[in-house]
This record gives sequence, C-alpha cells and structure tokens, in this order.
Amino acid sequence: MNYKTLLMASAAVLFASQAMAQDLTGAFSVPGKGQIMSDTSIAAQREKSKLNGRKSAEDALLAREVIEYGLCDKLSINAGIVNNFDREGDYNNDHNFEYALGAKYNTRFDDVLFQVAVNYETYDPKSFYGHRATDARWDKNIGLDLKAGLDLGNGVTPYAIYHIDSDIDTAHRELDQSISAGIHKYTGKWAFDGAVRYEWTKNTEGKKNLTATWFDAAVDYYLKDNVALGLYGNYLVDAHDMKYAGNKYHTNSAHEVGLRVKVLF
Repeated sequence: MNYKTLLMASAAVLFASQAMAQDLTGAFSVPGKGQIMSDTSIAAQREKSKLNGRKSAEDALLAREVIEYGLCDKLSINAGIVNNFDREGDYNNDHNFEYALGAKYNTRFDDVLFQVAVNYETYDPKSFYGHRATDARWDKNIGLDLKAGLDLGNGVTPYAIYHIDSDIDTAHRELDQSISAGIHKYTGKWAFDGAVRYEWTKNTEGKKNLTATWFDAAVDYYLKDNVALGLYGNYLVDAHDMKYAGNKYHTNSAHEVGLRVKVLF
C-alpha cells in the first residue's frame, strides 16, 4: 500500500468514526433503542426584584439528575429529581426534592425535524417549608413542548420550541407559556447552542401578563464520544410588571449559570 492510499484509508476511517458519534446536547437528542442517557447538573440562580416597590434578592442552588431511556430510536422516557439547597434559610432543610416523569417522541421528514415532549412534575411543600408552615398538598404540574427544526448539514440545526405548562388539581391555576428560537452547532468535539426565549403567563386571576425575554446559551465539550461536559446559562434581557392579588411584581435582573455532564450508556 503506497503513501497516498494509506492517507485516503486513514481519512475514511476518521470520517466514519466521526459520522458514528451522536450529538447528546441538541434540542432533538434522544438515546437510541435500549440506550440510557444520564444528565447530571448543578446550577446557581440569582434574581433581583421589587414587590410593590420594595427591593429583594434571591439566590438558589439546584442539583439535578435526569435518566432517559430509549424505548426505540424515536421514543424515550425519562425520570428526574431536583434538590433545592437552602441558601437563605427559607426552607425546612437542605433536602428539598422535586420529581419529574416525561416522554419524548421524534420524527422527521427529509431534513425537517419534529419532537413532542410531555413532562409531569411534583413536589411536597411541607417538605420544603415544614408541616407547621403550610397546609398545602402536593403541587402537581404538567407541561408540553412542541419542537421543530431544520437539519442544514455540517452539524447546524436552527430550531423553534413552543412550551406550555400549568398546575393541575387546583381550582385557580397559572398558565405559563413560552416560545424559543435558537440554533445548534455540533462539530464532533464541541457543541454550541444559543436561543432567545419569550415567556408570558396567565395568572390565577385570569389576567395575561408578559413576564420576560431571556437569552439561553450552552457550550459542551466531548471528553469521549459518549461523554459531554458542558457549561450553560440564561440571562434576563427584559421583564415587565406582573400584577396579581392587588400586588405589583417586577424582576430587575436574573440569571442562571450551570455545569452539566451527559453520558450515554
């Protein structure tokens, strides 16, 4: 085998190995049939706001684990748990858990991608605030994501997401909605994602209030083909007053920064 043939063979092997690698970080990513994906993250949040003109600031630290299992190449189920650490003495202790169950279904027509995702979340307010502080029952929330994207090739995928969620099992409930427009780039070793998210809510009084416009971003580095280490965050670009029960609430600034690792088994 001559030198030119050896180079061509090496390039073919390299290309084939890159083509086999799976992007674990995109908006449409699901594990294949029989595969398991673990998403572990820790994030810090900061918000400054005013309630009826009175300023306040809140800090939060969250740890999250989500396990996703591929029933087939297009359908997956997932389960997650989030712990809210007691940063400011508001909670009963440092073990304040939220639980989630969900499913995702992917399909595509040529280069057009679609995904439908449903999610159920719940937590016990008595665990957070103590039995003497609240008589509230388990809080239950159900959400839906509708995603559409376009595979432009070379790892580039612009996408859009419509999200809606609401509490259930309550007489008066909020209805939260958002739309996002973003773009994802996967290089085989790196993945980049950026999106603008526009949120609004219908509060318990039935009034529609524009809540916020956010910028979301993430960058991930592949330690191995099946292990991605990432930094992600969001930043409040603009917020409008929200009125409820005679009160006026305004968010001055807010952001979140997190570290995550995704592993495909």
